[in-house]
Amino acid sequence: MEPVQSAVDSWSLKKYLPILVTAIFLLIFWTWISSPMIVTVTGTGEVTVPATDSTISFTISSTDQSSSGAVTSVRAKASVMRDYLKSKGIPGDNVAESQVTAIPAGLITAGATGYQATITMAAKTADVTEVPVLISNLYTNGALVVSQPVLSVANADDLDKEALDTAMKDAKNQAAKIGNKNWKFIRKIVAVSQATSGSTSTATTRPDALTEAGSPVAAQNGVFKIAKAVTVSYKMW
Repeated sequence: MEPVQSAVDSWSLKKYLPILVTAIFLLIFWTWISSPMIVTVTGTGEVTVPATDSTISFTISSTDQSSSGAVTSVRAKASVMRDYLKSKGIPGDNVAESQVTAIPAGLITAGATGYQATITMAAKTADVTEVPVLISNLYTNGALVVSQPVLSVANADDLDKEALDTAMKDAKNQAAKIGNKNWKFIRKIVAVSQATSGSTSTATTRPDALTEAGSPVAAQNGVFKIAKAVTVSYKMW
């Protein structure tokens, strides 16, 4: 009887062994799948391009004993300024002009009489390198105050995307190094957060930078530095 019983036990073991091996394999696989390594990395990307445009705002004024006279005079100055800007290659479409304001001169300077009329104008030029000379000439031609020029760049959205792509590649490379060291070759992005150009967390913080909300950052030397920072979380197996 013993040989028969041994044969039965051997047959039963062979029958259930594949099931047992499969169950152990599935348990190990499930543990592996459900317990990934979580890695969070920060990637940065920056695109540097020269500014393509500069916008200059300035104020002109005129005084007269009557408000109508002051208004007429300051409008004449605005016309002269437009002609000057046109002579410098700035078309009329690139020049903006505010409404005239006229107030008693005594409200500005104690003891003054008459009225002072002012107009604020803005001009956009593509000749960025000549902006310092243009500012000097605006004062020569009667500008009362010239504001700090605001630089801009064409195709800002494309440059912003390029900086973002560079930041994502940087994050991917960092994650790959960590994964390879830990023998984790399967990686899946589970979360991405990014800062936007124009905010203090993403833009260059050098003191020679000009920041305008919602737009890239332009340095005063005429070079834009569009920066992106992304935080990416990976699951790795």
